[in-house]
Amino acid sequence: MHSVAFPTDPQRSDAGVSGASTPPIGRYLPVPVEVHEADPDAPEVASISTRWPGTPAEHIGSSSVAGLAGKNIIDLLLAAQPAQIPAITQALLELGFQPQLPAAFPATRPMLWGAFRHGPTTYRVHVHVVPAGSPEVAAMRGFRDALRADPLLRRRYAALKRAIVEGGPVDPVTFTRAKHDWIATALTQLGLASPQPRRLYQDDLDLDRSHGLAS
Repeated sequence: MHSVAFPTDPQRSDAGVSGASTPPIGRYLPVPVEVHEADPDAPEVASISTRWPGTPAEHIGSSSVAGLAGKNIIDLLLAAQPAQIPAITQALLELGFQPQLPAAFPATRPMLWGAFRHGPTTYRVHVHVVPAGSPEVAAMRGFRDALRADPLLRRRYAALKRAIVEGGPVDPVTFTRAKHDWIATALTQLGLASPQPRRLYQDDLDLDRSHGLAS
């Protein structure tokens, strides 16, 4: 499990915000999906300690898997007791994270996003705050761990993503839709979902409003 922090980086460029009160997280700019080679610095970016020490964040998604191509988004999981989620959400907002717009998740399971500059690179960061008892937590962790352990699964997943963007960058919703059936099948085969599984990251809540929640 990685503890994730968002410290102020002196090399970070701020979007219209200045002064001592500048939050460490910058404005998130959604862009069409492209698939990039794995960034070896992604784990370092994701391993800075969290401001919410009682609920350590975990690095998930493609950027948490060494050598796996993806969108170069840092996906983080914060599994928390439901009663803590409003306070966690507020703490993330105070760090500079923004609500996902349009929202694909309810306030009881929010996703917030932001940008963090590390050295010369600005990373987009997605923080999934999920009730600790939700099956989604096991699915996120299990899919990450299976990708880390299985080279064939990694190659197949990378090939799928590259095929989706073969004709050029695509809309995030299109990218998410195109991956869904493959991921659902993989989760079922891994024993992480029933034969008719919920969508990974609960994008069945409103897939048309989703912005590609896993890289």
